Amino acid sequence: MQILANPAKRDIGSRSSLVNLEARTLDAPSLARRCVLARLADLTPSLYQQLISQGAAALVVLLPSNLLVLSDEQQKLVHDVEEAMLEGDTQIAVYLAYETQELTDIYESVRTSTNTDSASSAAAALLSSLSSDGYQIVVGGSQSKQISDMSIANVQGKLSGYGAEEQLPTIAVVAYYDAFGAAPELAMGGDSNGSGIVVLLELARILSRLYSSPRTHPRLNVAFLLSGGGYINYQGSKKFLEDHLDASDSSFLSETHFTLCLDTLGNGNTLRLHVSKRPKENSPGHHFYETLESAGVKEGISIEMVHRKINLQEDTQAWEHEKYSMRRLPAFTLSRLTGPKTGERGTILDTVEAVNVDTLTRNTAVIASALLQHIYNTSIDDILEDGLSVTKESITSWIDLIASQPRSPQLLSGKNNPLVSTLHQVLLRYTNEAHINYFKADKRDPEWAFYDVTRAVMATYAVKPAAFDFFLTIAILGYLGIIYMLLQYFPMIYALMSRLAVPQKAKVH
Repeated sequence: MQILANPAKRDIGSRSSLVNLEARTLDAPSLARRCVLARLADLTPSLYQQLISQGAAALVVLLPSNLLVLSDEQQKLVHDVEEAMLEGDTQIAVYLAYETQELTDIYESVRTSTNTDSASSAAAALLSSLSSDGYQIVVGGSQSKQISDMSIANVQGKLSGYGAEEQLPTIAVVAYYDAFGAAPELAMGGDSNGSGIVVLLELARILSRLYSSPRTHPRLNVAFLLSGGGYINYQGSKKFLEDHLDASDSSFLSETHFTLCLDTLGNGNTLRLHVSKRPKENSPGHHFYETLESAGVKEGISIEMVHRKINLQEDTQAWEHEKYSMRRLPAFTLSRLTGPKTGERGTILDTVEAVNVDTLTRNTAVIASALLQHIYNTSIDDILEDGLSVTKESITSWIDLIASQPRSPQLLSGKNNPLVSTLHQVLLRYTNEAHINYFKADKRDPEWAFYDVTRAVMATYAVKPAAFDFFLTIAILGYLGIIYMLLQYFPMIYALMSRLAVPQKAKVH
C-alpha cells in the first residue's frame, strides 16, 4: 500500500498502488525503478529514506509470523520506521506481508542474484546475470478510491441511578475502539486500545449486576461510550459532547462527576492518570484518584498523576479526555503510558500477543475496585458477590474478541459492521438504552482522507534478466539470418555442392 500521511492534509494510512517491477534486496548496488524486498528487522529509518532517495519504486516488507520474536531494540526501530513512513507523503508503494516459506525462498533467491551485481568484472557479472533467475513482482487489480463519506459509529449505553435520573450526577466511562498502523489490515490494536475496551466492558458487566439489585442501586448514573474515530482526533467523543451539551433538550452531562477515559492498560506496573487540570481537593475526581491509589497499593502497583496542559496550537488532541476538558468537564485518561507519543500507540506491533492478560486482569480489578469505592464510598468487600469479581477467563474472552481482527477506521466504516454490532449487543445486555449513533466525521478536524482498498494480491514470477532476453534475441536473429541466406542462395549453394560432389575423370595419356 502506498503510505500517505501528509501533515498539511491528513491523508492517513495507505492506498493501493499497482506494481510491475523487478525484485531486489537492500544490498543491491542499484535500486532505481526496482521493487525492494526487506525483512522488518533489517529496516531502519535511514535505510527507508535511502530507498526513496535512490529512486526505488516499491518496497515489500517481510514480517515475522510472530512479531514478539523481535528484540526490544528491533521493536524500537520498527516504531521509528513506521513514524518515518507516516510523517511525510511517501510516493513509493509499500506492502507488508507475513513471511512464509515461499516468500523466504524468493527472498533468498533474489538476494543471491543481487549479490552477482557486484561481480569482479563486467564479463563475470554478465555471465552470472545470464545464468541466474530473477523475480518480477506484480500487483494488479483496481486502483483504490478515496472514501468520500466515511461514517463512524458511537456505541453508547447507560445505567440509570436510583431516583430521578435527570437530577442525579453522572460518571462517564469512555474508550475508543478503533486501531491504527502503517498497514490498515495489520492494525489489531491489542493494547491500544483493545485493553481499554476490555476494561470498559468488564466494568459494564460488574455494574449491571449491582444496578439491578435494590440493595446496591446507587444514586448515580453511569454512561458508557465506545467511541469511534479515536485516531481521527477523537471524532466519536466530539460528536458525543455535541449531542449532549449543545442539544437544548439534553442535560445528561450537565452534572458530571468526571469522565474516565481508558487507554492502553494491558501491560506495565504503573497506572498514570493524565489530566489537563489537576482535580480540586474533595472533588469527585480527586476522591477517585485517592481510591485508585488505595486499590493500587493492595495490588502492588504504582499510581501516578501526570499533568499536561492542552496545547491549543496543535491541530489534534493528545488524549481523549482533552475533548471533555475543553468543554469544561472534569475528565482524565487512565493509561500505563508516560505520554501520548511513545510509539506504542498506532503500530502494527500492537497485536493480541502483546497484551499481558494477567497484568490486564490485575489492572482491571484495580480500576473496578477504585470506581466501586468511589460510587459506594465503602469497601468493595461489602458489595461484591459471587460472579462480580474480575477473572482472567473473562478478560481473555474480551481481548480475543476485540483484538482478533483489524480495526482501522476505514475497515469499520458503514452500517452493520460485525464488530460494532457485537459491541452494541454486549452493551445492550449489560446497560439500559444501549444504541448505536452513526455520523459523518468532520474532515476538517483535522483534514484527512481514507481509501477503500486495504489489501492486494501480489504475484511473483521467476524471469530471466533483460540481458538474457537481449542475447537470446540476438541468437534467434542470427539463426533466422542463416536460414534466410540458405533459402535465398539455395540454387548457387546446390550447384556448388553438386560440382564438389561429382568425381573428376582421370586424365588419359
